[in-house]
Amino acid sequence: MIDRPEPGAAEKPDRQFTSLRERRGVFGIVVSWMIGILLLVVLVTLVLDRGDITLFAAAFMSADPLWLAAAFLLQSTTYACAAAIWASVLAKAGLREKTFDLLGLAIVELFANQALPTGGLSGSIMVMHGLLHRSVPGPIAATALLVATLSYYGAHLLIAISAFILLWWYGDFSRAWLSMAILFALIIITVSGSLLLLIRSHGRIFSKFTNGWSFAEQLYDVMPSIRRDIVKDWRVLSKSFILQSTIFMLDVVTLWLTLRSIGVAISPVAAFISFVLASVIATLAPLPLGLGSFEGACVALLHLLGVQVETALAATLIFRGLTFWLPMAPGIWLARREARAT
Repeated sequence: MIDRPEPGAAEKPDRQFTSLRERRGVFGIVVSWMIGILLLVVLVTLVLDRGDITLFAAAFMSADPLWLAAAFLLQSTTYACAAAIWASVLAKAGLREKTFDLLGLAIVELFANQALPTGGLSGSIMVMHGLLHRSVPGPIAATALLVATLSYYGAHLLIAISAFILLWWYGDFSRAWLSMAILFALIIITVSGSLLLLIRSHGRIFSKFTNGWSFAEQLYDVMPSIRRDIVKDWRVLSKSFILQSTIFMLDVVTLWLTLRSIGVAISPVAAFISFVLASVIATLAPLPLGLGSFEGACVALLHLLGVQVETALAATLIFRGLTFWLPMAPGIWLARREARAT
């Protein structure tokens, strides 16, 4: 007599493994947030302990609302640029989704990436679900995500190389910066190459990694139907690359405006170097949007380029308030709305 497994018995180990992986994921997220906040507290404590607390407080409290309003307006434009990338892909596929209708998804993506530091994956999941809810076919939604990701990596790499070259021109390009530039370039090239290989193979070479991972399985299912003609379209890629580069430059100008708001006259080139290289360090750090690591690197770079450390800290904290903390509130509300809609 042959013993037959109970119905569903074979599925129990998979469910247990998935549950364990989810608990580990949540634990890792909590730990990364704690480490990031701890680094930020340590940074502020060190600067204020060795610097002039009065100067920091005066700089922080003296921020001009007009300059900050301009900075806020620029940050709002970054979300429109992100939405325009998806809209351009949808338009190429014959879907007329307006950029304004996708604006909320851009805020949700930022919130998800901030709250769940998974290298941008959490934001992609939210965008994927949001596009599907808007009646966008799965293959087109996945195509929009791939185009946005590839153009982001391309823009980030080019802008980072430009910042490293400018730092070398300033005469402050050490061997440590060279090592960091090489490491960053290798990571970007590896990730981009993996995505291109994923597209070329229709996802087959990564099929064994999708077991029990619903989002990966969803991508794998639509991978054979990815619109490779859109991914290869130089017009779509060029527009996406320009929009991604514009987002970076808007962030640079936002940092420059926050410095101007507290009375610091700094060249746009110095602001460019400080923001971009701090973003490189934040990318290499496994923390929610480089929490702690970005602030430390930005303060150090601004100080290296002639800004007093107290005012550099004040400007960096204001900048992160505009770009990191302020979008949290609408992000939570919009994320809940998207979840209810699905």
